[in-house]
Amino acid sequence: MSMTPSTGDRSFRQRWSDFWFAPSDPTMLGFMRIVAGMLVLYLHLSYTMDLYRFFGRYGFWGQDYINRERKEYPWPLEGFFSWDERADGVSESAMARVPEYPHRKKAVMDFIRNLPTDPAPRRASLRYLDRLIQSQSVDGARVGLQWLLQLPEASDLREARLKKIIDDPSPNAEARLAGVLPVPQFIAELPAVGPNSRTAVVDEIRALLSVLPPTGTIDDNPQMYVLNHLRDMDLDHFRAFNEFIIGLPDDANQRRELIDYLEYWNIDRRRVSRVGHGIFSIWFHVSDRNTMLMVHSGILVIMALFAAGAFTRVTSVLTWLAALCYIHRSQQVLFGMDTMMSILLFYLMIGNSGAALSIDRWRQKRRAIQASLARCGKIDEPTRAFLAAPPPSVSAGFALRLFQVHFCFVYMASGLSKLKGAAWWNGNAIWDVMVNPEFTLLRYPWYEWAVRQLADTKPVYYTFITLGAWFTLFLEIAFPFLVWTRWRVWMVLCGLVLHAGIGILMGLNLFELMMMVMLLAYLPGWVVREWLGNESR
Repeated sequence: MSMTPSTGDRSFRQRWSDFWFAPSDPTMLGFMRIVAGMLVLYLHLSYTMDLYRFFGRYGFWGQDYINRERKEYPWPLEGFFSWDERADGVSESAMARVPEYPHRKKAVMDFIRNLPTDPAPRRASLRYLDRLIQSQSVDGARVGLQWLLQLPEASDLREARLKKIIDDPSPNAEARLAGVLPVPQFIAELPAVGPNSRTAVVDEIRALLSVLPPTGTIDDNPQMYVLNHLRDMDLDHFRAFNEFIIGLPDDANQRRELIDYLEYWNIDRRRVSRVGHGIFSIWFHVSDRNTMLMVHSGILVIMALFAAGAFTRVTSVLTWLAALCYIHRSQQVLFGMDTMMSILLFYLMIGNSGAALSIDRWRQKRRAIQASLARCGKIDEPTRAFLAAPPPSVSAGFALRLFQVHFCFVYMASGLSKLKGAAWWNGNAIWDVMVNPEFTLLRYPWYEWAVRQLADTKPVYYTFITLGAWFTLFLEIAFPFLVWTRWRVWMVLCGLVLHAGIGILMGLNLFELMMMVMLLAYLPGWVVREWLGNESR
């Protein structure tokens, strides 16, 4: 009678522990290491010819730019209870912003830099903007700024228009015919004289115009760029921008750093919770061509040793760190293949991936034979068992389980996100992939002929794209549930077919091969041993 308790006799804690930490045959993990290691080696070997162009000082993303990004990249403040509120209750998007177009940005930045450095004169010159904000009306603020845009450029005509605000703010018939905007209602309702009057408003307008850039030409008018930028903002952004320029620090260095940060990142440095990225890369510091080639060659040697399974506990960690160096240095070209590669290398580092199909395993077998001969003059039974197959390993079982669970999350997220797009409901997603010249084989005449034949017959076309969409959605959404049942083999086979098709149609060969390697984690180790025969021992 077996003394092993049945599933029903074990506690939840025991079942949970066995799910994650049951010893497992490391043969499949070793096979995954070989395939993944060769793919990683091939990928990084392909960087060799263009190493400096990708990762050098003046490469695809220059070293000065990436260094500034990893040290200064802004992470805006977020509210605790809401996604769209900052900690102070203001809308998270309500930040001081400048235009994206270079000529408009330059005009706004010149306006900010040329404001009075002393707080009192600066506040006095911006009092008209405060008045527009206090109107608590987006339309009122826009009309107030639009009215400034229509002021004549000639100083005498401009003064005449300003004086008319004091005398009679109501537009006359001539002004209506000329299309001149009336004075904003909240200004027209003020008395003619007094502390809060139309006379005070005129003085505020004159003070603002004195700090604005010059009018320039019709085609390049910096003053118009600044006023248009203020006018086009909503009230929250307008308020945030006004707070920024009023609250500039008195210290010249702090003021310059704050303005430069706004110009480069288009955000107020004081409105971020932290700056920079917690990333590392040797290419942040090595930029000499010859030194880069030496470091790159050393990395390739380490990756080759990892693929062969030599000193795997060390080379697996070094390979993962080295791959991150390339990813972190040029994140602008990062895509799914890099993500899958880092996942593969991370879990292969956790598990003892060198316990089978490796140089480490060959060395262990030699030492076991030598120890057995020295102990009893022959190969004893424990040694024979060790030579026949690598012993089960807890770390191998844990790593394989991490692969399996993580892959389920990847598929579930991919499948559910597809349901958000109309193209997966009407089947157009499959067709768009098939006829996209950037990815597919459409450049080959035989493929173009096949696609045209498919599209010529309407029932065949709709049947094909519908079944293709249904197959993809069913596999990705049902996979996390059915892969733990007797359907596992079929789910894995369907996954291999899916990724083979994507690799062929879209040309994402390395990405799909990485996904296929992760799928191997669902297969037992004896599959590899039977396929390779005695060589796997």
